[in-house]
Amino acid sequence: MREIENKEYLSSFIENSVFPDRKMRKIHEKAYEIANDNRKFEIDNYWKRASYYWLFQASVYAGYFYSVTAENNEYLCKNPEIIVVVTCLGFLTAFAWYLSNKGSKQWQKNWENHVDELENGITGPLYKTVSDNGTWSVSKINELVSMFSFIAWIFLGFKTIHSFWVYNIFVFVTYILILGLIMFVFLWFGKGLGNNKKPKFFKRGEE
Repeated sequence: MREIENKEYLSSFIENSVFPDRKMRKIHEKAYEIANDNRKFEIDNYWKRASYYWLFQASVYAGYFYSVTAENNEYLCKNPEIIVVVTCLGFLTAFAWYLSNKGSKQWQKNWENHVDELENGITGPLYKTVSDNGTWSVSKINELVSMFSFIAWIFLGFKTIHSFWVYNIFVFVTYILILGLIMFVFLWFGKGLGNNKKPKFFKRGEE
């Protein structure tokens, strides 16, 4: 990818338009409107996804602590792998939540950058002008909560393994490999490719 200057960024909306005779301001306003709508869309989706993962985490935590209560210990002593699977599921959903938060925030920031660049000729520097430069970011706090959540599942997993297998190195190593595999799958296959692939189009009714 090539970094472009502000002037080239703004002029691209005119030069690449399918309506070259349209006035610059009209195209500028439309680009601003779309960027602002997409920014609001990403913010809305961010918190919808957060609610979705909060529900997942609450369910897995409830399942874990229900399983380790006294009345279930006898069954778990005979089948300890069940509670280990629960901790792996908790780690998987928490790590997916953390990465989803980062991905959602990145898309939100993308459209915020567009709004920042396009608003000057329409509303002036309204969006980029703030009255307090020391406020807290609710999205960053949510991202930190998701990070601490998947770290907590790692410790719960080690505690569970130690409770049932004491110092069995094989079980500990197996658990670490499972967590590593989960992280590898998400980090390797979960990352978007951006615009590296050229889109293909097909016309219906023709061979």
